[in-house]
Formats: sequence, C-alpha cells, structure tokens
Amino acid sequence: MLHQQGSISESGVLRSTVGFDGAVPAAKMAVAFGWLQWILIIVFGAVCVKFLLAMIYNFYFHPLRNFPGPKLAAATPFPFVWHLANGRPVPWIKALHAKYGAVVRIHPDELSFIGSSAWKDIYITPRPQFPKPIVGAVQTPTGVPSIILQPDPEIHHRQRKIIGHAFSRRALQEQEYILQKWTDLLITRLHDQGSEVNICDWYSFVTFDIIGDLCFGESFCCLETGKSHEWLTANFNGVKFAQLLTIFDHFAPLGAFVKWAIKFALAGKVEEMYIFSREKIDRRIASKSERSDFMKYILENNYPGGMTREEIDATIALLILAGSETSALTLTGATYFALNNPLVMQRLQREIREAFTKKLSKVTVSAVSELPYLHAVIQETLRMHPTAAVSGPRQVDRPTEICGIEVPPGVRVGIPQSAAFHSSLNFIEPDTFIPERWLDDADPKFARDDKEVFEPFLVGPRNCIGMPLAWAEMKLILTKVLLNFDLELSEKNVEDWADDKVYLLAQKNPLYVKVKPRM
Repeated sequence: MLHQQGSISESGVLRSTVGFDGAVPAAKMAVAFGWLQWILIIVFGAVCVKFLLAMIYNFYFHPLRNFPGPKLAAATPFPFVWHLANGRPVPWIKALHAKYGAVVRIHPDELSFIGSSAWKDIYITPRPQFPKPIVGAVQTPTGVPSIILQPDPEIHHRQRKIIGHAFSRRALQEQEYILQKWTDLLITRLHDQGSEVNICDWYSFVTFDIIGDLCFGESFCCLETGKSHEWLTANFNGVKFAQLLTIFDHFAPLGAFVKWAIKFALAGKVEEMYIFSREKIDRRIASKSERSDFMKYILENNYPGGMTREEIDATIALLILAGSETSALTLTGATYFALNNPLVMQRLQREIREAFTKKLSKVTVSAVSELPYLHAVIQETLRMHPTAAVSGPRQVDRPTEICGIEVPPGVRVGIPQSAAFHSSLNFIEPDTFIPERWLDDADPKFARDDKEVFEPFLVGPRNCIGMPLAWAEMKLILTKVLLNFDLELSEKNVEDWADDKVYLLAQKNPLYVKVKPRM
C-alpha cells in the first residue's frame, strides 16, 4: 500500500511536506499572473493598434476623406458620441455647419446636410427608399417593433395604410369632441391653480390625456390629478435611454454585449409597461365602442394580413409618446417665445380675442385654422425649437447624389432640423423669433428665406402621420389659453428655457408663468 507523505492539520487539511508550506501554489500563481499580464498587454496593444489604424484609414483613405468637417470627428466617432452622451449634439452640429457650410462630416461614416434639396434627395426620391438605421431601441417583450421603428419599408407601408385612417380629415372631424373635452378641462384646472403655474406641465397633462383618450378610450387622469403619469415618465426616460444606447453601437462588439446586458436588466420594467398598455387596449377592444377614436379606425380597416395584435400594441404605445410630448413641447415654446417678444404676444392676443368671444363653444378646430398669425407663431416656434432637433439618418446603400454632391454607399446621411432652421444660409436673422416671416404680406427681405428647408414634420413615406391632429390640437389649446388668461413670465425662470438638452426628444425645462384670468 502506498502512503502519502505529509500530515493532517487541526483543520483536517493535508499539508505538503515538499518544501515550505504553499510554495508550489504560490509559484503557479506567479506564473499564471505573469501570463495574464502579457495577455492583457497584448489585447490592449491590439485594441490600440486597431484604433490607430482605423483613425489613419478614416482620415486618409475613407471615401468621405475629402468632405469638410473637424479632423477629430473624421478620424474617430468619439466627438459625435460625446455630444450624444451629454445631450448637446444640437449646438455642436449648428456650430459645425456655421463653420464648414451646408454639408459636414460629423462622424467617420456620417454626413450632415442642411440644404433644402436634401429632403428630396434623402427621404423622397430614392427608389427603393434608403434604409432607416435602427439603433439604440429597446425591444418590446414580443420583439415586434412599432411602426416608427419598423425597418422593413414594405411592412411599414402596410401598417401605415391601416393607421392612416385614424388620422384622416374625416377622423379628425369626428374626434373634435375629444379635443374640446380635454382643452375645456385644461382651462378649468388653470383657473383652479392660482396665480402661477409651470405651464409646461399643464400642456403635457392635456396633450397626454387627449392622446390617451384617442388611443385607449380613457385618459391618464393627468388634468384631474395635476400630476404626470408614471407611464409617460417611463416612456420619456426610455427615449433618453435609447439615445444613450446608440453610443455603444459605434464601438462593436461592445454594443451587442451592452444591449444584451441592458435588455436583461430592464426586462421587468419593459414587461410592466407593455402589460399596462396592452391591458388598456384589451379593455378598449372588449368595449366594442363605436366612438371615433384611433382604435375604431384601426379595427375597421385592419384587413386580413394587415396588422397583427402585437404590431398594434407596439405602435399604440409609441403613438402615446409621439402624440403628446411633441405638441406639449411646441406649445411651451410658443408661449415662451411670445412672452419674450411683447409685440408678438400683443398681436397674437388681438387676433384671437377679436375672432372669438370668451364663450369656449365658439372656438372650433375649423375656426382656429383660419387664424394666420396663430399659424405663423407656431411655425416660427417649430423653426426656432423643432421637436426633432437632430436628424433621422438614412443609410446610403448605393452611389447617389445629394444637394448636387456625389455620396458613396456605406455612409449615413441626414438633416439636423435645428442646424438647418438656424442657418444664415437658409434664413434671414435665423436666431430671431419673427413670426411675420411666414405671413403673405411679409417684409420683402424674408423672400430670401429658403422656406423649402422647413419640414418640421419630416417628408416622404415616414413623415409624421399625426401632423393634422398636432396642428389642430396646438391651435385649439393655445387659442383657449390666451382667450381666457393674460400670461406673464415668472421671476422663477432663471435659465433660458430653449437651452435644453436633447436625447432624441428635448428634455423639457420648466416654464413658470403668472396666469391672470381675464375679466
């Protein structure tokens, strides 16, 4: 029988009698640690070499090497990513266009255009359409994207054909009673609030209640409670989070790993929000109501092979955010800019108050659509502070010409609205709020404005499907507010409201306003 040399310690662990205790394990650990150091050095060195080679290629050999732009942004995505991460891509891109002109290379693989013909060249003319890059999106639990995030143009067209009935002129006429109901409640609640309010919140409350009623047949009770609904907050945070996710898409394969980790971490919250929305849709469908809301038109026109229930669920959830936050942002902007320009506010009040008495029943969607200065004020607000301030890029998949410039395949192209709308190449006095530029009797100097570049609702097959509703809603709300109240900016506003961070959507700053009921 063989016997192992050694002794048993008090703890029962066999102690080696070869050399001093632990010498062999320590030596092995030292060797392993040495190998690990070398592996890390090699990996780090390989990453550095790859990064350096990529910078050299991007700067000297890339197909976009001759396009104007900052050298660092041409060589590496870090400047682009940095401004995305801190929510400041808008001033950065505006400054680049002011320095380099109508086309700028803002990323090794992306060009930014601000010429008006770029709308047609990028979003309308190409057949088939340039693909829409889908980056940073958090998937629904079913994995089915909404209509806005649907990358397949044929599926998108099929869905839009069905949903379009809910946004038709006929539908808007039949839905007006819903708009009237909630805008009247807004006026009542503002009377209850006292002399000073954060008007940004109340615009959000009314637009969110309207879109909730239109989508689900029930509101989110924001106006009644005077509080934002957690579902709205969660959705906006989701949009902000989606932009931050795009950062990792520029550093493959890190992006795939980060997305997997985040999807795993957020699975519970995403599922909770999805169930909340789905249950509301379930109740609306089960009610078999004939009320003229979105669901009625979608169900009536959903032919066999049209939209699946999962597609409806995903799209309705995103329509809630797109149909509320954008309108609320523009209404707040119009109030802010008008109050900062007393002559504008006086003219706007005069037009509204001469057109209507204080009896709200006479303020109709049709009537407010006939107010030219109101329309001009909202147009100028959308120019000064567009809701889609950054571009919605497209992937060039074949040689093409944009604004008369040859663009090679394999790059992204887009139009950043804020930069385009604030450029002196496109507008006279671009940083000044002048609604008069949009009127038929405008000063002749504004004839030099390139108004064809002004497309705040986008163009082409993926433009904003809810544009008619948005215009009707914003005009109705602003008219009723100014018909019933005199407004004044509060001393609480210590910052420039328009200087906000952008994470796909603008991160709204509060706007405190003194509200005085008209006698």
